[in-house]
Amino acid sequence: MSRPLLYVAYPMRLDLGAANAIQTYTTVRELRKLVPGMRLVIPRWFRQPSAFSDLDALHLPRPGVNKLSKFVPWAGWSYIERTLYSFMLVALLVAWRVTGRGYRVIYVRDTVCAAWLALFAPLHGSRLIYEVHDLEASHPSKASKWPRRFWMWFLPWLDRVALGNARKVVSLTETFKEWAVGKKIRKAADIVVIPDAFDPDLYYPMDRDETRKQLGLPQSAFIVGYAGLTFAYRRLDLLLEAFVPLAAADRDAMLVLVGGRPSEIAELKEQAASLGLRGEQLVLPGQMTQERAALYINAADVLVIPDTVTGMTASPLKLFEYMAVGKPLVCKDMPALREIVDGCASLFFEEGSAKSLGDAIRLLETQPELQRQMGHAALEQSVGYTYRARAERIVEVVRSCR
Repeated sequence: MSRPLLYVAYPMRLDLGAANAIQTYTTVRELRKLVPGMRLVIPRWFRQPSAFSDLDALHLPRPGVNKLSKFVPWAGWSYIERTLYSFMLVALLVAWRVTGRGYRVIYVRDTVCAAWLALFAPLHGSRLIYEVHDLEASHPSKASKWPRRFWMWFLPWLDRVALGNARKVVSLTETFKEWAVGKKIRKAADIVVIPDAFDPDLYYPMDRDETRKQLGLPQSAFIVGYAGLTFAYRRLDLLLEAFVPLAAADRDAMLVLVGGRPSEIAELKEQAASLGLRGEQLVLPGQMTQERAALYINAADVLVIPDTVTGMTASPLKLFEYMAVGKPLVCKDMPALREIVDGCASLFFEEGSAKSLGDAIRLLETQPELQRQMGHAALEQSVGYTYRARAERIVEVVRSCR
């Protein structure tokens, strides 16, 4: 085999409008600088515009089966689509192998693709590295749907095959690695921890007053900030509830929530009205470019992570971006986050407790010096979490598989 690395991902959006697309794009951008001859392969629906064209990505046809969910909601469509795509990819890999253009190593971050590529490894001959972002079996809502017995077998099977048959497993967190080793799924030597990262070209400390001037935000306000492409499953409703007592006590306090789909924004506005929150104290600018989002988080006094979509695999991009701009954090108390940021840079609140979250925010409001110290600590702790550093660690894992 002559080519060193094929990176396989399955972003549902190709316009960098989702966190997995951003992570894939920026990781591959840095990998291409370190591994000449590597290639990214992703699916595309017909001639759909793709930001990944900048990376010379190979776009294979997306089967599009999951589009049927608009007419018949069913979790199975996505699994069928990714299985068909995996079979297409296996056929291509075999053809490449036969013609002497195969890849020595495949790096894949999708569970379904990882499982099928692992099963068919004797055919395509490549060594597989699987970057696990979540366990399929950790979604009980899928297993409760028809056909229930099938899901209860199929989802754990996917995890077992992907985790058990890859040459190496890349985990985003030590928490997941400890769990997998404790469950005897893999040996510790087979799992490498590589957290998510931030792009230093976009996220760095900026002058707070200047960013507020650019965004039209008041200089005197105490601003609590959050930034994310979508709000679903991230407990923005809890953050809003926690903010209400602060807003009542301080008329200059503002909550700025960047991102969110129109329906999510509408729900938060409705909740704010029901809680009696004054309109000017809640700013919902919607989704925007990363460049503009960076202005908003630099304009904030405190940045919050009220919850994460996953548990022991949680490594949210916003955590690293918050740290990189040098702001104090308030985070849900969970081991996966404490691995990255400690009590010098973040206050941690009890899961699901609006009071605990609100108390942490109010403490920072009343202590500007603590804000400054924690922001400095966050910036210091962000060192080493750039995408360049992440790519370098991935290269080490790839070389260990040769």
